[in-house]
Amino acid sequence: MRYSLIVIFLFFCSCKDTEHCADRGIKVAFLSDIDKLIKDGYKCDNKFNHFNIDELKNCKVLFSDRNYKIVYNGYKTRLLFDKKENLTLAINSVTPHFTIIKGRPFSLYILNEKLMPVYAIAKLGKENFSVYRIEYLKNEIVISKAIDDESKNINVCTMKYTQIVDLTKKIKYKFSYKKEKQTLDNYFYKVPFWTEGLD
Repeated sequence: MRYSLIVIFLFFCSCKDTEHCADRGIKVAFLSDIDKLIKDGYKCDNKFNHFNIDELKNCKVLFSDRNYKIVYNGYKTRLLFDKKENLTLAINSVTPHFTIIKGRPFSLYILNEKLMPVYAIAKLGKENFSVYRIEYLKNEIVISKAIDDESKNINVCTMKYTQIVDLTKKIKYKFSYKKEKQTLDNYFYKVPFWTEGLD
């Protein structure tokens, strides 16, 4: 009898949690739509795993529903957790609505489960967008640049979000990469590079 009551209680709690985390009906059609989620302000889940990294401890959940979670680090970076696509992106932008400013940097990072960037679509100053792979090997950070024609001058700010999702799959599984001479400071071997923000 006691076992049956426990099962019923757990079932009730799980149903309640599912109901609590509603679908707000706000779809991300473009990256700029993240601002709509933030303005909505709904939060069914305030949890954020900072992995005991000081640079992540100030991150705050600004929005969370059944489909998305938005986290802000207070320094020009928003994290987008797409629960349906099992995809986590970090967007470094000097503007909250993700518009490109001539001569200013912009980066979109594909993160792993520990929020470390493993791929980047980056525009550095006046340069065009490029795609990079970031690997963490034996206390060394190895950066490789995509060499495919499709990887050149990608403006993610004008792309539909569904196109960005498709692009992330190509970046992971189809693009070819060539190792770069440049690398990141070893400090970023354990600290996510997107926390550096943009100047």
